[in-house]
Amino acid sequence: MSWSMWMTAISASYSTLNMMSCCPSTSALPITALGRRIARRTLSEIARSSGSAQQRRSFQDYFRVRTQTGGSARVSLTPNSVYGIATSRGTRPSQEDTYAVACLSLPASELAGAYHRPPAATGVDSETATKWKKSLDDASPEDQALAGQLMWFGCYDGHGGQAVSAFLKSNLHRIFETVEPSLATDTVQYTRALGGYFRRFTGGEISRWVRQEHLKPVRAGPSPALAPNRTGRSPNQRPPEIKSTAELQREEEEEQSHRSPRTLSELIDGIKSDARENAVGAVAATSSDVEADADDASSDALPDPKQARQKTPSDATDEQEDYASFTERIQPPEDVVGEHMTLAERATLSWLIADRTIQANDNLNVGGSTASVALLHSLDVPAVPFYSSKLVGMTAVHVGDTRLLLCAKSNGEAIPLTNYHHPDDPAESERLRRVGAGMVTDSFGEARWMGALANTRAFGDSRYKRAGVTAEPEVITRIINGDDFAFIIGFSDGIGGVMSDQEIVDLCRGARHPSQAAKSVLTFAEELGSDDNGTVLCIPLRGWGQVGGKDTTKERRELRRSKTDIFRDHRQ
Repeated sequence: MSWSMWMTAISASYSTLNMMSCCPSTSALPITALGRRIARRTLSEIARSSGSAQQRRSFQDYFRVRTQTGGSARVSLTPNSVYGIATSRGTRPSQEDTYAVACLSLPASELAGAYHRPPAATGVDSETATKWKKSLDDASPEDQALAGQLMWFGCYDGHGGQAVSAFLKSNLHRIFETVEPSLATDTVQYTRALGGYFRRFTGGEISRWVRQEHLKPVRAGPSPALAPNRTGRSPNQRPPEIKSTAELQREEEEEQSHRSPRTLSELIDGIKSDARENAVGAVAATSSDVEADADDASSDALPDPKQARQKTPSDATDEQEDYASFTERIQPPEDVVGEHMTLAERATLSWLIADRTIQANDNLNVGGSTASVALLHSLDVPAVPFYSSKLVGMTAVHVGDTRLLLCAKSNGEAIPLTNYHHPDDPAESERLRRVGAGMVTDSFGEARWMGALANTRAFGDSRYKRAGVTAEPEVITRIINGDDFAFIIGFSDGIGGVMSDQEIVDLCRGARHPSQAAKSVLTFAEELGSDDNGTVLCIPLRGWGQVGGKDTTKERRELRRSKTDIFRDHRQ
């Protein structure tokens, strides 16, 4: 079924829904042509339920649109319904990629304010948002409820296991929706206590919500809370600034030689102890070292994450707000009282809180994950689905080497919405320059930070936090004309590692449905010999199916396909 026929079927479904509006039944109506369900519910019911949204919001696996009779239709977000998704394990033993699609609910006034401050403070965006906000002032509560819908499309690429990416799939959008400004100060203080790169962290994007007078100083070197002093220095002696990787490794080797186990049982106990400490990026300390530092550290460090871990459920995905159990609520400064967080500020705070939750849980803190999230918000009044909206508020939130691209309808140009957070990226290299560690190029020509990490921004990877590996996202927010763009496509590095941005966008030309586009990209990556996990997420916009210009990479793709022998390339 083509996209136009598919959209016609949706319209017909809405008409059928309108004709049945007098029926008291609210059971779901099966529609075979769409492979989904549409349920009827009056907008007055939505308004009543949204009255308590500020106390308890809840994401949904569907979104609502207004019908001609004043009711609403529920459109399901099942895979390959109104978006396309394709995944593959490749030749890896497990699938560490995950994705999440959901509809969130935020106050319309908060969404309007997101376009008046950086990184979306352009004149055109601010003017458009102002007009949209004014049009909502006279709108009914029902229309305001629909205007507060925010679509979430997330792509996560785990490393070191699926624990972190699975946690993000189930919880990151939940945290984003429920996070509050009062959590900012304690979250920033925790991040400062990591030490090293974060020792002078004041909040970055969320700094205006932080009570700076509440931030306690953190000593140079390992944070007392996370890595007690083990060098034998006096507690009053000023520790050195951040050391290089070679110096840290040399000290570690010397101390290991002094602590050589005498028996097999001691060796096993030592391995278990080191594994537990490394899970939170800490180093071992003797009891005398801890006692010597206890008084000095009590005034300038957060509680040990082990204490927070005792308060954290063993399975962090079972509770909606696990972070609330170990995050102190501190009211923000008076000069921001009554204001709303922008989407960039909300994203930064929720990313840091999610990363803290991961570090505080033994079941999660075993690896890491990247994340690229596209947030779409209709600015039409009344609100319409994202794929039909003339004006779309678009926000890209990103850490790591997953990728988001925007396709221009006029010529099919691939417009990057994210940057690769790799050690050889100029911006990342400059950010990390002062840390003192370095970039190492492996035998395959890939840059590795501190000789181990391909990504300089990620969730988890707590052993490398002091060296600057951060979960602070890179965020862009823009208002776009839906008629000027065909789709947004997100993918993991199993796809981006073997294909260029333009090749990926060109492969989606002519696809009748987003699911077909996603499958085409994944299939071509496999034909080129990609053995990594692969995930492709295709999100249609109003210009879907109308891509102009020439397929500039067609000949190149055919040449690459003809010269690829996956059996030879994978031969050991």
